[in-house]
Amino acid sequence: MISSTSSTNQIEERSDLFGRSILTATPPPVLDAASIGKIMNDAMPIHKKNSEEISYLYQFYRGNQPAIYRTKEIRPEIKNTVIENRAFEIVEFKKGYEFSHPIIYANIGPDDSAPVDALNRYARLDSKDSKDIELAEWFYISGTSYRLCLPNVTESEDEAPYFTDVLDPRNTFVVYSGEAGRKPLFAGTHVKRKGVDEAGREKEFQIYGVYTEDRYFTWTMDDRDTDFVKAAPTMEANPLGMLPIVEYPLNSSRMGYVELCITLFNAINTIGCNRLDGIEQFVQALLVFINCKLPAEMDNDGKPVKNKYGQVTKVIPKSGDAIDIEGSGTDKADVKYLVSELDQSHVQTAKDNLLEAVYEKCGVPSRKDRAAGGGDTGQAVVLRDGWGAAESRAKSTEKTFKKSETEYLKIVLRICRDTQSSAVEIGNLSLGDIEMQFTRNRNDNMQVKATTLKLLLDSGVNGEDAYETCELFSDPVAVWRKSKAWQDNEAQYIESKMKLARLLGASEPATLDEPPDGGIFAQKTDAEA
Repeated sequence: MISSTSSTNQIEERSDLFGRSILTATPPPVLDAASIGKIMNDAMPIHKKNSEEISYLYQFYRGNQPAIYRTKEIRPEIKNTVIENRAFEIVEFKKGYEFSHPIIYANIGPDDSAPVDALNRYARLDSKDSKDIELAEWFYISGTSYRLCLPNVTESEDEAPYFTDVLDPRNTFVVYSGEAGRKPLFAGTHVKRKGVDEAGREKEFQIYGVYTEDRYFTWTMDDRDTDFVKAAPTMEANPLGMLPIVEYPLNSSRMGYVELCITLFNAINTIGCNRLDGIEQFVQALLVFINCKLPAEMDNDGKPVKNKYGQVTKVIPKSGDAIDIEGSGTDKADVKYLVSELDQSHVQTAKDNLLEAVYEKCGVPSRKDRAAGGGDTGQAVVLRDGWGAAESRAKSTEKTFKKSETEYLKIVLRICRDTQSSAVEIGNLSLGDIEMQFTRNRNDNMQVKATTLKLLLDSGVNGEDAYETCELFSDPVAVWRKSKAWQDNEAQYIESKMKLARLLGASEPATLDEPPDGGIFAQKTDAEA
């Protein structure tokens, strides 16, 4: 297993990656050190396998790919290494398209939005947007990721009442109940630390920290320790009363995009390497002497030099030398280059097919240049070039992400309620009052969307539903409430102007040239007085 994010190992091609295994166990009557140790004995081999697979996928994502270590038996001196690293391209696109804008918490409850605004402020203080990107990077690569959330030790206006961290999925695990509901039993992480054994010798220990809802256990294991039941852990209280580690899987199979297309990525690298080799071999073509008499190559003792096949080697003319061709008997002598050039158009077609397969499987828009024709416009272009598929995948990811984010918000609200300063700001905010809003570029087809919104409103559709259906706004509820408040204020303003005109005996209503809360209301009050 790779022990640090900076180390690299030689890797071979693999086609046996099918997602990460879920750690499950039968819930014991009591979650104590003995019962957890027994579950750990069964779960850690599965976790180790997951960890090794994640290490492989992470190295592949960084560019440490099998094509670097390929061997070439024919003309081994011509061996080019081309790593296109399309895995990095796919992951970076997904991160940028789905998580480039911060996730916003919107108020959908009946009360004012001040508590939700406080929650958004805490998220900014905790740099949650950058941590969400790191979280997404892990689950796009390995299929799953983990977030830690604990109370902040010091209270400050410049810090959130809690702090979060994105844990390395190679060293983190959550064990779930095998019964219906799959409730998490406990969660933990492990790190390597140097220490001294009983004989005073320095060695590495594996430190396991395991959280239950009310306890925190620590196991210190060396290479000889494999039984968590026999090893005596230290124990302390978990004041949070909840598991502070939340798993964020990409899908139910915990399969990332790297392993989904890993055989295609390897094939693309192979084409790139062989293509460049073919060009170089064409340039450095072999010179063939047919029925030519060439002098034998002699060693220092004046004896003919023989190759590994026992044949006498000949003196080959160097570049710039003149060649004197002498035939053998009646056979015609000739000198020619042995060349066989690749059909680049066929090679490019094969590569394009592989790339299209990658983009289709991952829900990434096509890179093909269709500017030469087609005649499609508007939504047809969006659907044709794959942006519709990208949006569909993004919405699917949102649903899975929201499920885990809900568990994370439970922890955040618990910490905020237990912290004196934030308890006042949060008030009675409950999880049901919060809606997570993912923001992406919604400027496409603005005219069509605006027309749809107008048609829905004119047809008597509820404003909140109409704003949500047209997909113009990332937070349609907030926009609808602001718009409704403005419309109500504007209607009140118009009614006040017309009432003032009637009181003054004007034949026409006054000109609506004042803001709703301007001096017109003072005039109206004076007139009525």
